[in-house]
Amino acid sequence: MSYDLYVVRPDIPEDFWDYVCDRDHEERSYDQYGRYFNYTYNLGPFFAAYHVRPSTDLDGKTGRECAELIRQALMSIYLQPLHELRSEYNPRDENGELVDWGSVDGAIKWLERIHDYCREHPDYVVKERS
Repeated sequence: MSYDLYVVRPDIPEDFWDYVCDRDHEERSYDQYGRYFNYTYNLGPFFAAYHVRPSTDLDGKTGRECAELIRQALMSIYLQPLHELRSEYNPRDENGELVDWGSVDGAIKWLERIHDYCREHPDYVVKERS
């Protein structure tokens, strides 16, 4: 499972989001309507620890509000030793082995991209729809 996060113009009906929102990491063709961001639930504890969990902390806010929340989270994250964050939050299976679904490094980059997009579109709405 994963977080399905949309940052979209407020006048676009929800049933059109999949058609008009560009996917993260794709060429920008409809960028004036919104963007879709997706990341694994495996990093939920990491997002929750920094108060940027998509389903509870970001959902329903404006781009401006989310950009500020994510900025604060990133400032706190950047102060932590990366090896400690990886040790604590990188997902592992029941045997303690690292899994291939998500990482702290990927989650940080994901948050940075959402932050940048929200700063560019402060009046868009942020909705999590997984």
